[in-house]
Amino acid sequence: MGEKTYHHEDLREELIDAGIKLLDADGYEKFSLRNVAKACGVSHTAPYRHFKSKEELLSGIAAKIDRQFNDSLKAAVAAHPDNTAAQIDEMGYTYISFFLKNPVYLRLAFLSDFDKSVFLDSGSCCPMKETVFYKTIRRYAAEKQQENSEADIDTDILALKLWGLVHGITVLLVHGDFQYDGDIMDLVRRIIWEK
Repeated sequence: MGEKTYHHEDLREELIDAGIKLLDADGYEKFSLRNVAKACGVSHTAPYRHFKSKEELLSGIAAKIDRQFNDSLKAAVAAHPDNTAAQIDEMGYTYISFFLKNPVYLRLAFLSDFDKSVFLDSGSCCPMKETVFYKTIRRYAAEKQQENSEADIDTDILALKLWGLVHGITVLLVHGDFQYDGDIMDLVRRIIWEK
């Protein structure tokens, strides 16, 4: 079988995509650049043109997942430019939808033996309090304080409460622990939007 030929950037993305599949299937301990090259049908040295090490490829994987996830949250916020509460609800719905469409991302980011420090140290992932999610929570708390000077919203409590809700629902649905005969995303929307 001959080796595939790729445009420079195509191979980089192909290596990342193959890496995601291999991490999910084989786990972190069995993950190697050689196996990723084999999955892409290229020489075992080809990945080194794009990634100096296994860790650098893992950082590329983390960056891709982080970028796609944050882009989806930014789109959720943009869908409701003048309503912070609706932005939060839309982000919750988007969180669940994103991971249901990409269950491998959920497994890698939260449920696997994948070295979580890669996500934290990749340079693409910002600290929790700098994420679009947390910034929106802070904006919501500030608005509530303006409406009522006696309102005291702890942004950490609110963030954990909301994240826990959508993450818990997501894990139950991805694992198939909750069965529902109707449109699951309609049910999710009702849970989030009709509190």
